[in-house]
Amino acid sequence: MNLGSVLISIRTFHQRLKPHWWEGAYGTDESVPFQSRMKSAHYVNLTRRILLCCLAMLPGTVSAVVLPGAGLPASGVLAAPQQQSPAQAAAPGSEAQGPPDAESLSLRDQVAHDVLEPLRLGVETQNLQKVLSVFDRKESNNFADLQGQLQAFFFQFAEVRFRYQILQVTADKDHGSATAEVEMDASPYEFSQVPARRSAQMRFQLKLEPKGWKVVGFSPAGFFAVDYGSR
Repeated sequence: MNLGSVLISIRTFHQRLKPHWWEGAYGTDESVPFQSRMKSAHYVNLTRRILLCCLAMLPGTVSAVVLPGAGLPASGVLAAPQQQSPAQAAAPGSEAQGPPDAESLSLRDQVAHDVLEPLRLGVETQNLQKVLSVFDRKESNNFADLQGQLQAFFFQFAEVRFRYQILQVTADKDHGSATAEVEMDASPYEFSQVPARRSAQMRFQLKLEPKGWKVVGFSPAGFFAVDYGSR
């Protein structure tokens, strides 16, 4: 037995008895004999008890009770609480994990993430502050000269391509060094100027700071210098 069959059976029961006693149970027509009205009221009360007993026997919790004469929902089924599907239930500990921290990266990956990738991005987008953020301003050798070289370089060249390949990385506590093969192609603003192409094996002196590795020195120091003889 299910809820739908119970409601259909009760509704059919009332439809069959309604022509005989439904109006007499609730009406005020004095032409209906008193005994007939009492008999009709007895059937109404009995039907209510049958309905409540059937609802109590059904599994789950019913959110509403329909009594005789109150009508049925359009769907013919009482509303029951919806159960959450297993796919909708969130499993404990299933939250998305964030990116790995610096300690989970290898030394080579840390240097690439902190130094060489920002350097490449800053050179190719000609973002001076991005390039300078790789260097330790206080401990870098000739930091002011480097800033002047980069300003002149970006003033002369319109488009720059920067590539690198890490060859070796070593570290001792908070100091380290990295060697990388670097190539750079630069196209000048003026068509009369010669495009520049440079390649070198660069060596970076590094220092580990709270925000990651920083460059305190590199060679060749004139890698970004403008060659005015090519004008």
